[in-house]
Amino acid sequence: METEFITITEYCINYNIEPTFINLLEESGIITLTIINTEKYISLAQLNELEKYVHFHYDLQINIEGIDAILHLLQKVNQMQEEIRDLKKQLRLHES
Repeated sequence: METEFITITEYCINYNIEPTFINLLEESGIITLTIINTEKYISLAQLNELEKYVHFHYDLQINIEGIDAILHLLQKVNQMQEEIRDLKKQLRLHES
């Protein structure tokens, strides 16, 4: 399976986004970019996530640190939801 990419330049032009914003996301470890022949690319699989970050930053005025904090909190909520599901399964087994 081959991963498809879009150049950061193309993405920024199409969506009127500053390339520095995307570079800051990469530097913060929020997204992963691929360099091919000195050009930076993002995988199409990450585009939905990138669009969410663009919305946070440009529409909601959330800075990179805030985006990072939101991501960590969402990961924690997801972990807790999984734990609750597991506990409910265990409870059902003991109730039977």
